[in-house]
Amino acid sequence: MEKQEIFMENYLDKYIKVTFLDNLHVIGMYISYYSFNNTIVIMPEEDHDDTRLLIPLSAVRTIEPWPID
Repeated sequence: MEKQEIFMENYLDKYIKVTFLDNLHVIGMYISYYSFNNTIVIMPEEDHDDTRLLIPLSAVRTIEPWPID
């Protein structure tokens, strides 16, 4: 992923799709996030200590909204 400001605040409480460089993806809703050391940590809507998703920014191709009907 190109180096740019993390815009995750715009996607709080909405479904997102994170696509990795190998074209695998994760879809879900999250309620909070933080970043450190070029890693983003996503806390999903069912937030527990063991459900945080740590994603190295170097492995991310895109982060985009995901429409839910």
